[in-house]
Amino acid sequence: MEDRIGLAEALSELAGYGPALWCGVAAAIATFIIEIILCKKGILFAGTDRKIALAKQRGHLLTATRTSLRYRNREPENTSTNRVYIANYEYVVDGIRRTKQVISTSLKPPTAITLYYVNSPNRAFSEYDGGKNPLQILLYIVPVLIAYVVATALGFEP
Repeated sequence: MEDRIGLAEALSELAGYGPALWCGVAAAIATFIIEIILCKKGILFAGTDRKIALAKQRGHLLTATRTSLRYRNREPENTSTNRVYIANYEYVVDGIRRTKQVISTSLKPPTAITLYYVNSPNRAFSEYDGGKNPLQILLYIVPVLIAYVVATALGFEP
């Protein structure tokens, strides 16, 4: 129990890292705040609701019908309330038949859905696609990288 340090000792030890590290931390915080502002304005990783509103404004609405449906149970096994549904939908634009796969958790997808597109019908999306951008992890990685670059540029050695 003797190896514990108090709050005052911890703060003095943190202050001993020097201004280079603290400038890096400040740069990371500023970067994260800028990312939050850009996300809220819809400039960075625009939400599905905003894309749907834009598609409706342009009149880019499609009706798709379900052609197949399958599901798999998640852990714990054999519980119908914990399923992942995978549905394939088909829609026609300019005489060309296209398909769209929709994944839903716990709710069985309907037989017909409305699809939207902003510029190209090849990139149609639905309400089920919201929040599935794997690049959103960059919102957490970029501030850390900026902190590292700023701190090392100012002479901090990890």
